[in-house]
Amino acid sequence: MRKVLVTQGKGGGPKTATARNLAVAAAVAGQRVATLDTDPQGSLTYWHSRRPQEATPIEADQVPLPRIVGAPMPIAGIDLLIIDTPTAVEFFPEATAILFDCADLVLVPVRPGPEDLVSMEGMMPYIRSRRRPTRLLLSQTSRSRQTADARERIKDFGAPAPVEIPHLAEVPASFSRSLGTVEISGTRTGPLFSDLWTYVADTMGVTR
Repeated sequence: MRKVLVTQGKGGGPKTATARNLAVAAAVAGQRVATLDTDPQGSLTYWHSRRPQEATPIEADQVPLPRIVGAPMPIAGIDLLIIDTPTAVEFFPEATAILFDCADLVLVPVRPGPEDLVSMEGMMPYIRSRRRPTRLLLSQTSRSRQTADARERIKDFGAPAPVEIPHLAEVPASFSRSLGTVEISGTRTGPLFSDLWTYVADTMGVTR
């Protein structure tokens, strides 16, 4: 069972949106997927609990970060575990280290705003210290100089994913429907999350 840890350094960002949409994209592509929600707010759990019966099957569990005492065990029949984290991971160093160290890939969504970039810069020393394969995902982008500047700046932090997720209302709207944008016809971000999964799978060496 491969594990993707989705984390970031600042609240209010696209962390959970990335986790749920990546999970759906992988499931639609044929992976048997589960999610682990370690955020006490439980947004990912809320989304999963309301998924329509006809939606792509995804398993789910919730263990708040303070209660993490060991690496997630393999789940029978599951190929991929997507782990969503709370923002304040620094308050739970032992649990955070466990999740980082078990991850096959750490995926870090970053918005192009200056606050997010400063927060990301502060978090990178810790991420590098865990020595896990890490990719940065520029998300909630727009056609602006701010996005262009962020595109260049995140290259200093680490390896950026070749996919960017634009700032579109369809992403939060898909949360309200308890779907991924891949499952909604005509979305712009659906194909992008599919491309993101292809990139993540190739990075981890997953056979597709």
